[in-house]
Amino acid sequence: MSALGKGMGMIRRVMALALLLLPLAFLASTSAHASARKTADGKVTRASGRCGSCHPDERVAFEKSRHAGEEMHCTSCHGGNDQTVDEAAAHSGPNWRGKITRAEDPKICASCHSDETRMQPYDLPVDQYDLYQTSGHGKGLAKGDGKVAVCSDCHGSHEVLSAHDPSSRTYVTNIPRTCGTCHGDSTLVRERKLKDTYHEYLGSVHAKSLFDKGNLKAPTCVSCHGVHGASPSDIRNVNKVCGRCHTAERRYFQAGPHAAAMAAKQMAECSSCHGDHGIAPSETARLATSCVKCHAKGSKDEVLGATLLATYQAAEDEIRKAEALVAKADAVPLRTEDYKARIEEAHTYLREALTAAHAVSPEGMSGYTERAKSVGEEIQEELKSKLQNITVEKIFLLVFWFYVIVTIGIIRRFRDADAEVVK
Repeated sequence: MSALGKGMGMIRRVMALALLLLPLAFLASTSAHASARKTADGKVTRASGRCGSCHPDERVAFEKSRHAGEEMHCTSCHGGNDQTVDEAAAHSGPNWRGKITRAEDPKICASCHSDETRMQPYDLPVDQYDLYQTSGHGKGLAKGDGKVAVCSDCHGSHEVLSAHDPSSRTYVTNIPRTCGTCHGDSTLVRERKLKDTYHEYLGSVHAKSLFDKGNLKAPTCVSCHGVHGASPSDIRNVNKVCGRCHTAERRYFQAGPHAAAMAAKQMAECSSCHGDHGIAPSETARLATSCVKCHAKGSKDEVLGATLLATYQAAEDEIRKAEALVAKADAVPLRTEDYKARIEEAHTYLREALTAAHAVSPEGMSGYTERAKSVGEEIQEELKSKLQNITVEKIFLLVFWFYVIVTIGIIRRFRDADAEVVK
């Protein structure tokens, strides 16, 4: 091939490549300038204006935020002029605030979020700032404590996202980690003489339900302590807080002797037995072991706890025996669907029995344990009879086939003997 031909081939390849890349270049250019369009008078209409020329990281974060799409600009919080890249001109004017201090943070947010006219289209409450001021955080800030949480600690500063966005700090599965930024900081909790409630929570039954089982309705920090008005629960209100989810347990608790006794001694009701942040799964052994935390060993109260436990375990044992027989029947096989459904019913009675135990009344609990126990006993009786009949049938079949085989053997011997005589 001549040099001229090679040259023409190279030119054609370059042109083809250029044609392929041209649309991509156009798209990249369009994307880059989509949020930086100018009006007829040359003003930049992008949410961040020209501020991003000097503050690129902040621009990227802000333009991904919920605020950027809602007529908010850098100047909405910081003031100044966002249409120039001249630092002196940009950082000037009667509304210039510059960097917002932690003390100013809640007030700046409240300038919009307390305005009913501005929040009404979004159906957002306007009392967050008032609630914040009643919280431990707000009270601490009012006293000059610069380390307490302010709005940007929980919601972010430039990167504020909707609470429904899984990337948001306030999305349900991220709330414990957001609160844990402070309440799980070993240095801070030691300095403030606080408990490391974040790591306690991570080991709780609530955290396992939230993270391991994906139950988005499982309690998080804000479920018990509130959101903007976050504060420790009053001792007298603990059963009310827990009772928002555990309604039946609270009803039994209030009907029992502990409610009035604990209120008189100003004891935290539910958490005195179950703990507060590191709440463990329910265990039947607590029916006996929890009592001695307050009552003397050998007292009638300890005996009562042991009685409740024995009543529960007696029913539980019968259900376990029934389950073992169902497994044995499955291996035969026998139809066991109905028995399995009845066992599930018995387990429901047992769960109700644990709930009723909050009234600390053998009579109230026995109504459920007796039902559970009777279901277990009925299943055992029915399956034992069926399995026994099957055993008898098997023995009969063995005897029958033994008789058949022996008979066949005898007949063959007679036939063989007759054959010999004929010979």
